[in-house]
Amino acid sequence: MIVAVTSVLYLAVWTGQRNTVELGRERAELIVALAQERIKQKLDPAYSEIAFLADVVEKRHLDPLHDPSFIDLAGGALSATPQVTAIGYVSTDYRLIRVFRSEETGIKSVVERLDSPQLKAAMSETREAPRPYWGDIFWSESLKQPLINLRAPVRDGDRFLGAMFVVLSVANISSALGEVAENFAATAFILVDRDRVLAHPNLVYGFPGSSAADPLPRIDQVQDPVLAAIWAPQGILDQERSKRFLGGRGHIGHVGGKPYLYIYQASFDYGRQPWLIGTYMHEATLETAIDRLMQAIVAGLGIMLIAAFIAWWVGRTLTRQIGMLAATARSIRRLDFDHARHLRPSRLRELDDAAAAFNAMLEGLRWFEAYVPRALVKRLMRVGSAENIQSVERNVTVMFTDIAGFTTLSERMTAPEVASFLNTHFTLVDSCIDAEGGTVDKHLGDGVMAFWGAPEMQDDHALRACRAALAIMRAVNRDNDRRRQGGGAAVRLRIGIHTGPATVGNIGGATRISYTIVGDTVNTADRLCELGKQVGADGNDVVVLLSGETGALVQPHVELVPFGAHVLRGRHGGTEIYRLVGEKF
Repeated sequence: MIVAVTSVLYLAVWTGQRNTVELGRERAELIVALAQERIKQKLDPAYSEIAFLADVVEKRHLDPLHDPSFIDLAGGALSATPQVTAIGYVSTDYRLIRVFRSEETGIKSVVERLDSPQLKAAMSETREAPRPYWGDIFWSESLKQPLINLRAPVRDGDRFLGAMFVVLSVANISSALGEVAENFAATAFILVDRDRVLAHPNLVYGFPGSSAADPLPRIDQVQDPVLAAIWAPQGILDQERSKRFLGGRGHIGHVGGKPYLYIYQASFDYGRQPWLIGTYMHEATLETAIDRLMQAIVAGLGIMLIAAFIAWWVGRTLTRQIGMLAATARSIRRLDFDHARHLRPSRLRELDDAAAAFNAMLEGLRWFEAYVPRALVKRLMRVGSAENIQSVERNVTVMFTDIAGFTTLSERMTAPEVASFLNTHFTLVDSCIDAEGGTVDKHLGDGVMAFWGAPEMQDDHALRACRAALAIMRAVNRDNDRRRQGGGAAVRLRIGIHTGPATVGNIGGATRISYTIVGDTVNTADRLCELGKQVGADGNDVVVLLSGETGALVQPHVELVPFGAHVLRGRHGGTEIYRLVGEKF
């Protein structure tokens, strides 16, 4: 029996080793295929876009350098493809118009004259091209980053008029790869010329060492020792296993004594230089477990039968309690305290002690939840470690709300009625802010301070704040209808919203800190709310005032009424103010 069992176990280990490599290869090939598809989703729309723009310019006989409609056309194309950095046109006399996004003005255009050898070579190449094509990666001195560029000839019949171009940030490709590989415990990458890294999760925010001479980092410069060793010489055993299991679709290498699977595939779709799209993953996870299993089986075969009976009895005792503990732990991990159940006592002392400690912890967390916003904690958990939430300056949108005439309103209530009124009001306002991804910073008497754009990056933070304000307006109006029907007084709410730079992060003393924002942007939003209490409501229960900075960001999406320039308390000079009245459909 020992010989038979040992033989079966050896066969299982050998099969497990082979399956480990093959499953790892299939998993890696899936990641590569998904990465290729994600890159196509990023880059192919740009190809369709430049072909459309070139066709419109040719058919309408537009002169992009002088016809303002080209800027509108390019701006619309930029809005449709956020991955595109800029769109432009170069005439045969090397005059260039470039249309790009600007944080201050939305869409901006620049006309300039260039006379570089690189531009002349690119124009000569484009002149001979029959259709749009991907050019070589180049360094942008103005943006200080490498760019992927797509070019298309523009002709009037057989006469070459100029070249249309679209550029995309290399960092966009790294972001796309990170989205693909984050759930696979693997790292995806794209190499050019074998040793230059085009895309990698560590390059999402660019590479500070890039320059015109070296726009792309080498494989040893992206702080990834496994990728840096991709082309290291293989041992004879690794060469044989690579041929047997991978069949030319990759290879097996060792880094720091650990085996890794490298899977890659060349793509010739985006320029003359092929892109090597690949991934790597640790190959020995199951092998090590199988080796330990063999040693344990040889050593423990004699006591297996006795242990099986004991395990059966103990297992029945432990399984139910551990299962309940695991289910409750999962609820706590999701911060779902409503579905976290108290654990029952156990006859085993250790489990009983654990259950008591766990129940005490659960009660403490439920009390803790009442004082710490659950939504904020979840966002901070997604951000990650404490190093990622240090105080930084970031563009955010801040909202302040305040009930006009609250003092008069509260004088007719008892203290419990005031508390009940505020709890209901804050629940209404907070739910609208949470629905738009905002963070409720604090409740200030009868008002609320909230912000968007931190801790998570939100490119549309100004629009989210306006949508939340409109949702609050609708909710307060409904609540006021109910109050009037019951003979009660209506709530008149004033909201101020401002967008600008602010310091965000953990701020406080040694014994208590808060994740909050400070700065002039916060003060300006507060002053706008204060101004709202002084203006006429025109029969409306809710008045929402925006600063000019916020209005410029959201004007295409919401209805605004100019309110003129006002000097806010504590500020010098006038501030352009708008009144938010609704959404554009």
